[in-house]
Amino acid sequence: MNLFPTVRSNAFSFLLVCIALFNTASAQEKPLLSEAIRQAIDTKGVKAAKEQFAEPGQAQMERYTVDMQRISELTNAYVQAGNMEAASAVSEIVAPFLQDMISKSINQHSPELSQKMAEQQRAEKEQRAKNREENQERQQKEQITNFQGEPRNDLERFIGLYGDPAESNPNRKLWVTVSCDGYLVSGALWGDVSPWWMKSAGDKVFTYQDSFSKLKMEFETDVNGKAVKMMHDLEFMKSPLEWVGPLPDDWDPCLERPKR
Repeated sequence: MNLFPTVRSNAFSFLLVCIALFNTASAQEKPLLSEAIRQAIDTKGVKAAKEQFAEPGQAQMERYTVDMQRISELTNAYVQAGNMEAASAVSEIVAPFLQDMISKSINQHSPELSQKMAEQQRAEKEQRAKNREENQERQQKEQITNFQGEPRNDLERFIGLYGDPAESNPNRKLWVTVSCDGYLVSGALWGDVSPWWMKSAGDKVFTYQDSFSKLKMEFETDVNGKAVKMMHDLEFMKSPLEWVGPLPDDWDPCLERPKR
């Protein structure tokens, strides 16, 4: 059951009176929340302002006077200016402050109702955190798709070590594996060079490009579709390289993408 709207509908006027009395007593001691929000939005932008007030702790809650009249005026000013993003941000920022004030007022009159409110606030906090995480994952997936194309499920045939059988240095090889989210990844077996997260440019063709390097790989496969050679345009290695063996036994079956 959505408890918060019910409480607001039954006792909202009383609670606002309590909040107003509390704010009147402390207005001379604390900065106004409306002014803090306005300065944050106007000087830093909506996103930075929301981050500044995200999940405020009790110390931040008690730092400001929650001046609802000026907060309402600020919201209306943004609406009239056509800045709906800023108006929405004001409401989002104010919500936890208002809930905290209401909870304190309710706690003085109904501990049982206060406990239910606290449970709902925890649930809403968890939901907001879940929504942020899902949004971040969605944005990261979109960025990956834009940069590397769509994931594939037929890349295992390219996995292995590629080198020159005549090379005396056993570590002078390139490795190829798959990421756990469906992309080809390659790198040098020696040194600590960052892996190349490849983009599909064809059934057997893959490319990579960043600010410092550019790479193209094309694989030759046998009648079973298993890679036997790799053609590349790296200047420091022979091309083509032959498939010379599987990846080391202690390597994971797929490579986890670094967290951002």
